[in-house]
Amino acid sequence: MKIAGKILAIVFASVLVLPVFLTQKVYADGLFQENLPPASIGDREASLFVKINPPILTSDTKQDAFLQFRLFDAKTDENIKFTTFIIEVTKGTDSDAEPVLKRDAYLAEDGLLTLKIQPADGPVRVFATREDFLQAWKADPGGTINIQGPVLQEGGLYHFRIELLTVDNIRKLFNPEDAPVFDTYLSVGDVFSETVQHEGQNYDTTIISYYDKVQNFNFDGQSKTYSWSMPFDWDIERINAAPNIFVHEEIKIPKSFAGVGDASIFDATVNDMPITGGKVAVDPFASETEIIIHFLLNKKDILGMASNVQPGTSEMTFTLAPASDGEEKTSTEIATDTGGIHVLMNWQPSQLEAGTESTLGLTFIDVLNDNIKLDQDVKYDLRMLDSDGNVVYTKTDLVAKAGSDTQTMTFPENKTYRTEIIVKELIREGQAPDTTRSGIARGIVVVPEFPAGIMIALAGIFGAIVVAQRMMRKH
Repeated sequence: MKIAGKILAIVFASVLVLPVFLTQKVYADGLFQENLPPASIGDREASLFVKINPPILTSDTKQDAFLQFRLFDAKTDENIKFTTFIIEVTKGTDSDAEPVLKRDAYLAEDGLLTLKIQPADGPVRVFATREDFLQAWKADPGGTINIQGPVLQEGGLYHFRIELLTVDNIRKLFNPEDAPVFDTYLSVGDVFSETVQHEGQNYDTTIISYYDKVQNFNFDGQSKTYSWSMPFDWDIERINAAPNIFVHEEIKIPKSFAGVGDASIFDATVNDMPITGGKVAVDPFASETEIIIHFLLNKKDILGMASNVQPGTSEMTFTLAPASDGEEKTSTEIATDTGGIHVLMNWQPSQLEAGTESTLGLTFIDVLNDNIKLDQDVKYDLRMLDSDGNVVYTKTDLVAKAGSDTQTMTFPENKTYRTEIIVKELIREGQAPDTTRSGIARGIVVVPEFPAGIMIALAGIFGAIVVAQRMMRKH
């Protein structure tokens, strides 16, 4: 008897069936790790943590990959022991796609399961023993099962369907209609490299897509515009059904590319719709030789675009070019590069000036939960860097109580500064720190920065002064 058939027979034959629980399907989309929303099991809230490690894999690297699954009680952060997972993995969003990891059962006695995937050609082979009752693959004492085969060996979006067969005891099974089911789409970063030619020079360009594979790359030398696309399902019902969607594209351009790699701000579009603010983050300091630009789109951003996308569109298209107006503005909202958290920034006084004490108000927003302010404490680092990458202000291990904090600083000169807010973990009393939302949010601060109305008024004043001076000279 095949394993799936044997498990099904045991489910119906077992007399130690778990009581009826609330059946739930929960979804995520486009992240490489996720704490999925809990499913109720009796008086427990069973949350599933799923992670792909490393988050960037290519067909060239041929390195081991790790799929990690942890079932735990969200109220206590304790693992739920003797969990049997039924896992199936397919590539992409096609419901008829052939699985890259066929549906099978895996027992984790401690509630923590790691599938170590070793790249190999040919069929998938599992190196473990099956336990006697369910014939599920049994993890070793460390929670690991070794697998060889062509699984997770290229970038793109993967669909994980995880069903719980048992918890607490392998002889206590869920009724099939009551078994919690977790559906999530996690991404393996796709690395795309291309050499761009411009005015007789070659410039190596790299795009890392953390959602799906890069395609249709092009560079227009006249407008200095990069463009590319990736597969994307714009179905609004699908997007609404997923509580967590995050698209992260990262493009690296040589700083030696004059007029592009040395630009400080950029014009960007997604499916011909301009994106600004925290959706585009520029990092000139992570690399000595490249400037890195991040596209950061969450579910709210994508839903706002979806209604303007033509029916039948199956791609998300991106363009990037140096900004046409070249005017830098102080960031008021910035997004972490792992998605889920935005940081609102408010300066007092609003008119910044070098040598004058300024207070920065920070509010951490949970964009995965209706854009409400986080009610957990947020542990973070804060850095301000000048245009040469020199740190002019830094503090580590700060804590924003219930998602809010203020910091006071003095800028040494009138110039543009880069802001980095490194979110480390979320803290809630009585629970273990949550590090799954960690990431870096980047923005800029212009000192001084004059609002448009002030600039117009100043222009009028300067104009009047010039006219008056000319009149005085005539007399």
